[in-house]
Amino acid sequence: MKIKLAIIAIVSAFSISAQAATIGSTAGIKAEILPSGNFDTGASEGGLGLSFLDKEWVNWGTHSSWSWLSSSLTGSVNTLGSNPLGSTILASDGSSFVLNGFFGGLTFIQTMTLNNPNQLGVTVSLTNNTGKDITGVNWGVGLDPDVNKNYVGPLNTFDTFNTILGQDTDAAVSAFGYGQTLTLANTTTASAIDIAAYINAGDCCSPVDPAVAGALPHQVLGFNTNHDDSISLAYDIGTIGVGKTVSFGYSYTMAAVPEPETYAMLLAGLGLMGFVARRKGKQV
Repeated sequence: MKIKLAIIAIVSAFSISAQAATIGSTAGIKAEILPSGNFDTGASEGGLGLSFLDKEWVNWGTHSSWSWLSSSLTGSVNTLGSNPLGSTILASDGSSFVLNGFFGGLTFIQTMTLNNPNQLGVTVSLTNNTGKDITGVNWGVGLDPDVNKNYVGPLNTFDTFNTILGQDTDAAVSAFGYGQTLTLANTTTASAIDIAAYINAGDCCSPVDPAVAGALPHQVLGFNTNHDDSISLAYDIGTIGVGKTVSFGYSYTMAAVPEPETYAMLLAGLGLMGFVARRKGKQV
């Protein structure tokens, strides 16, 4: 049985906007979200798409953020640089936004919420209003992380260290840049949906077909690359019955990682503590 969650009614009083919405915290994540649900990749080099502690992640080089829907109703459509589902932002208050779209009898609603200063939570709901089953439903989401471009010197590169952290309900993939880590993780608990974390090795910027990313066997736990690669999640939803709603979710979590100077100070401190302990031992 697929997930069946009711969609919260959205009152018509919400203002409709075709513009991007900015959500986030001055102490953490900031994101510019387009009506398609993607991060804004139309900004200038280094401009706001998705940033953490004022270090931009997606708008360097080839700006790339997308979602991808495929089904017997819609065919295969991705949102890289476009809004094929015709979605519109219904509401945004600086910490969350809701958008919806209608595609040939399929209703699409996406809600993104700032869960805390370093995490964005996303919920997607797909409702079948066609009068017949929709089969072969797949959803994918991904981006090209380029946090190393924030730095000067030899670490100024498009490469990130990317790692598969889990698969199925634990699906998660991370990208580590100099000083920060971004983790894209599933938050859906139902095992009825097959979920895959995926690193598109050798390709930073092309949208990833969820049918390809989700094909078994999945990339194994610990699979990693150190390259300019994109990271994504794929959801094999299967069939949405007549009048049914399928909901699923994922999150973007950012974390600051101690920089080499911090590690050096920590190691020096531990060394000093060890030296003092040895001196005290000799004096006993």
